[in-house]
Amino acid sequence: MTRSYKRSILVGLVLLSAVFYVLVNRPQLKQIHGKTMGTTYSISYSSSYLEYSASDLKVDVDQLLEQINDSMSTYRPDSELMQFNGYPVGKPFKASPELLDVAALSLEISTLSAGAYDVTVGPLVNVWGFGPRDVKEITGQKINETAQDTKAPEFVEWMLANYPAKLPQQSELDAAIKRVGYQNLFVNKEKGTLTRNKDIYVDLSSIAKGHGVDRVASLLGSKGIKGYMVEIGGEVKLTGNKPDGTHWRLGIRGPAISAGDPPVIISLTDKAVATSGDYLNYYEVDGQKYSHTIDPRTGHPEMGRLAEVAVISDTVAEADAMATMFMVLGDKEGLELANREGIAAYFTYHSGNSFESVSSDAFKPYLETIH
Repeated sequence: MTRSYKRSILVGLVLLSAVFYVLVNRPQLKQIHGKTMGTTYSISYSSSYLEYSASDLKVDVDQLLEQINDSMSTYRPDSELMQFNGYPVGKPFKASPELLDVAALSLEISTLSAGAYDVTVGPLVNVWGFGPRDVKEITGQKINETAQDTKAPEFVEWMLANYPAKLPQQSELDAAIKRVGYQNLFVNKEKGTLTRNKDIYVDLSSIAKGHGVDRVASLLGSKGIKGYMVEIGGEVKLTGNKPDGTHWRLGIRGPAISAGDPPVIISLTDKAVATSGDYLNYYEVDGQKYSHTIDPRTGHPEMGRLAEVAVISDTVAEADAMATMFMVLGDKEGLELANREGIAAYFTYHSGNSFESVSSDAFKPYLETIH
């Protein structure tokens, strides 16, 4: 074998190694899917072939989401939140920093909305049939074996699908309303305590999914992943870019809710997006639709003309809670608040047999990216 021939082989091997290195280190789009909080989650992230195995990352994500459920779920009688809800009135409850942070943010938005959003709305949510329920309340039904674990998402889905819809009596509503009032919840971060000044019931369902997205996003960031889209039950956090360098793209139903037309597309990054709508969770009794979004001020499900609202913010927890807040406020009062506070919100409301949309001033720059 001649020296020149050996040199050619060596050069070929070097080139092959370089090509292999480029291929395995080229960003790829990887995905993870699962179930949590009675719904589903999906994660798309940009990573090279050798980095951050989806299967390994899923283990960490599932473990983190379980911890959040153990802290904030109202469907788990032994969760940290439910322990607080049963704690003696007036006695400080030693809470985790995570629960304190979410409760504090919930109180801020409750105050901002003057009670249209109220973190203590739980008793009303429960009395209208949208909260956790005792299995004994369901008669003539058989729970399948996969739903025996009350921590399983299948259990929550089964309960929601099989619990017979019925309207509460006025006496039940009156009793529930007496237990609502965010002014009676106190957060003391210095001492690490939560305190109820009366028998209120805190329900974080309107913010926990968003908080979960934020926590998963932080987990990905801690592993050096710079481009990702995390979604839980429709609440989304986007950071960095896709492998091809372009921004992530999201669809908002908008006026096309019932028309079957393509949704409004927004392109953005390093932002959080949450959506709430009157079509997402409801039941009908005698032809009347009752939404899961309860107006704490009246004690009844919101029944205004607002069909959907999308909110863009820095954190998903904030966007999640604000989307609920705007559903209660409606498009007119909500738009006024959004413009006054500089909140990016996109309102879609019923207009005859169709839908129309209006956006706050802070949302309009995102609409300029419609494709």
